Amino acid sequence: MSKRRRWILGRLAAALVVLLAWGAWWLHGGPRLWTQRQLAAHRTAFAETAETALAGEPWKNVPGVRNVNVWPKEGTEDVELADFTTGGWGLGASTRYWGIYYATDGGPAGFQGTDMELTEDAPGQFSWQEPDGDNSYQTWELADGWYGYLMEF
Repeated sequence: MSKRRRWILGRLAAALVVLLAWGAWWLHGGPRLWTQRQLAAHRTAFAETAETALAGEPWKNVPGVRNVNVWPKEGTEDVELADFTTGGWGLGASTRYWGIYYATDGGPAGFQGTDMELTEDAPGQFSWQEPDGDNSYQTWELADGWYGYLMEF
């Protein structure tokens, strides 16, 4: 085997190892780390956008945000969520969505405000598992009233 071919194969193998390591990191905590860093880096932009979205006004671009929606929090009165979608991955029955939301009552909420029975796994960390299914949801406190989430279908 020529020296050039070994060099190319070695580089390809190294790239594959890096991609596999990055994929493992992403699947085991990546969305949580990403949301923490995003809110910390752009807190003012998130707060201003949440305020305008909750007021029914058009939202401005926030770095790393794909979409902003306002959802009512089911089972409560006059509580809304400003939901910032920051990522999604997968196809069909194997899809993940993650992001950040602000709850006007300061408490955790189900995905898109749905009335999920959340279980507190640790202080500030909540989860939901679909009975007899594989859908799951995690939400974690980032700051007062701010939460990160990961929904897996």
